[in-house]
Amino acid sequence: MSHRILTHSLIALVLVASSLTLACGQSTPSATVAGSTPAPSAPPATAPAKAPANTTAAAAAVPAVVSTPAPAGAAAPASAGEPSHVHGAVAFTGSRDETERFIHHYQTIPLSPEQERIKVEALSTIPAPCCADNPLATCCCPCNMAKAAWGLSAWLITEKGYGVDEVRQAAKDWLAAANPGGFTGDACYSGGCGRAIHQNGCGGMDDRSVL
Repeated sequence: MSHRILTHSLIALVLVASSLTLACGQSTPSATVAGSTPAPSAPPATAPAKAPANTTAAAAAVPAVVSTPAPAGAAAPASAGEPSHVHGAVAFTGSRDETERFIHHYQTIPLSPEQERIKVEALSTIPAPCCADNPLATCCCPCNMAKAAWGLSAWLITEKGYGVDEVRQAAKDWLAAANPGGFTGDACYSGGCGRAIHQNGCGGMDDRSVL
């Protein structure tokens, strides 16, 4: 009888132990021990920003900075004592002061071989107003009128960048302003070397005394 009771007791203990084991195995890992501090949860990961699929296209979408060029034909301010406009709209006065200024250009502005070629080509087709059997490029002698034409040409070529056609037309315009009545082409052979330019003369031979 004792033996049977012992056997039932052992069986009962085994069943209780099995029940406890099963109960412990079903506990969740998230259970915390009373009085302990739970570990802080990690912040959610932030997904990196997605780059544009076509970086070339994205760059092309940015407007380029475009510089605005100066208006075509805008002229720089005229130097003191020079014609207020350059040819294309040149306004010559034909005055003695203007002639003296052009003679000064002749004396002080050196020309390169290419610039000299432009001057000679431009003036070679214009008959010298005081001796029409010679071109203005050489005249028959360096009278004040010829030196002024050469100095005007040198200034236009070096300072304004004029070419052959522009220099030629500017020289004609200046002569027309200097003597509106026109030239006979024979002043050198008829005593005109000592006459003022506006009187169909050469303007004198001495650049220190322009007529």
